Amino acid sequence: MLVPFAILFFAACTEGYPTEDELIINPLELNQSQRLEAMNQLGKDAHPEMTWIYRALPSCTMQITVNGPKSGQQTFGLQMSGADVDISFNKAEKVYGVKVQPKEGDTLEERPVLLSKTWLDAIEMNNLVRSFQVGCQMSAGPVSINNTNPS
Repeated sequence: MLVPFAILFFAACTEGYPTEDELIINPLELNQSQRLEAMNQLGKDAHPEMTWIYRALPSCTMQITVNGPKSGQQTFGLQMSGADVDISFNKAEKVYGVKVQPKEGDTLEERPVLLSKTWLDAIEMNNLVRSFQVGCQMSAGPVSINNTNPS
C-alpha cells in the first residue's frame, strides 16, 4: 500500500526541476571572446521563437542582432560602459528579459538584450553582460595622468 504512494510522492518531487546538473560558468574567469561565445549560445537557445547574436565593437559597444517572427531582423548597438543592466518578467508572455539602459552613446533607450522562458538563462545573461562591461573597462587599461615619456 505504501509503495504506490511513495512512487507518486518521489515522482512529484522532480516535477519542473532539471534532470541533469548544468555546468555553471563564472563569467569573470572568461575573456571577452569566451563571454561573447557564451552569450551567443544563450541567444541561440534561450527563446523558442527568437535568436540573439552578439558582437563586440570598439569603445565598449555591443552590437546585437535579433531575429524573431514578429519583428523580423533588427540590429542595434548599445554603449555598455556605465550602462545599467536589469532583469524583468513579463507575466502576460511568461518571459524573462535582460535589459540594458545606456548612459551615453547614440541611443539612451532601454533595450532588451535577451528574452528567455527561464529565469536561469536570464540570470546567466545578466552576469555575462555585467562581466562584459568589466572586461571593457579592463581592456581600456589604466589612464595615465603623467604623459611624459620616460625614455
